[in-house]
Amino acid sequence: RTSLQRDTPRLSSTLFRTLSSMMRVAQGVAAAAVGIGFVLTTTTAVNTVSDCTKNPANCASLHSHDVEVPVSPNTPDRRKLDPVTTVRPEHSAGKNPIGVDDVEWKARTEAAALYRLLYIHDMGSDLAAQCVMHRIPGREEFLMGEWGLFFEEQTASAMLKYDFDGNLVYLNGTKEVAEPGRSNMGCIPVAVEIMKFRPDVQTVLHIHPLSVMAVGGLKDGLQPLSQAAFFLYGQVSREAYDFTYENSFADSLRRGFSNGKRAMLLNHHGLYAVGRDAAEAFFVAKHVKQACDVQVMTLGMAGADESAQLAPPAPTLIEQYKDMMASRDYAYDGSREWPGLVRQLQRRAADYNM
Repeated sequence: RTSLQRDTPRLSSTLFRTLSSMMRVAQGVAAAAVGIGFVLTTTTAVNTVSDCTKNPANCASLHSHDVEVPVSPNTPDRRKLDPVTTVRPEHSAGKNPIGVDDVEWKARTEAAALYRLLYIHDMGSDLAAQCVMHRIPGREEFLMGEWGLFFEEQTASAMLKYDFDGNLVYLNGTKEVAEPGRSNMGCIPVAVEIMKFRPDVQTVLHIHPLSVMAVGGLKDGLQPLSQAAFFLYGQVSREAYDFTYENSFADSLRRGFSNGKRAMLLNHHGLYAVGRDAAEAFFVAKHVKQACDVQVMTLGMAGADESAQLAPPAPTLIEQYKDMMASRDYAYDGSREWPGLVRQLQRRAADYNM
């Protein structure tokens, strides 16, 4: 066992290389973990069988499923109707402040936008211990803010670039193994493993909202007690997260993000949310937090009285989930909200894309 604290600067470059090697050794995807609950338990099983016996109708509504349904393929993409860009006009054609190519600069502005939006929407105020990991399209490289800068301080020029071997890549192309002085060593292997396993994922967010930590401390985890939870039904996995890197960590990430899963609840800690682009990752994170917020409020009112909780049965949730994804009216991929979010940044944090 390698006992390394995640999200702290105690992971040395040597140990990171060891961890990366262990991750690369693991081949394929382990069989889906068996567990009963709204979230898919990926490591230590959460035993809720006794709760199912006492309340089978409610427990059935918590059972995760592995049905891959395309996300909002029938909804018009608002970004085509309302085109906005995170790049300033004067920074196009390679004229950005640090002289990188246009593809990388756009990715940098999107990463910085995510940091600022998470802060504005109360998902990035936990000091500096969280991560936005945003892949540069077409490359085995991703961007992440410097560890120690707060979310509201991040800018496009300040983003640090990493390759999939855990190296910090400088603007002149030189590389060195990432060190904890500037880099969040707990997030680098997470980004690498998820992006390698899920090539469709451009963005991984790791945040610690209070309500998410609270729900992560419940045996049953996330429950279907709000519309936000309904559209995430079966799409949020779970990680026991004992604050150490184990040999099984890479397998847990693969299991947790198999079958198109969109988020992972980390026990007592926070969440990972993924997306095919910045808009989708933000949308998923926002609604996981909303589902947890509502659950905390609902359980606060209902207390231990399960009869006071209104949760749809599993068949209803599954069919409702499929219907939501097929909707022509609402997009569950963040595309409808993204233009407005960019304009919000222009009003409230206009220096993000500098």
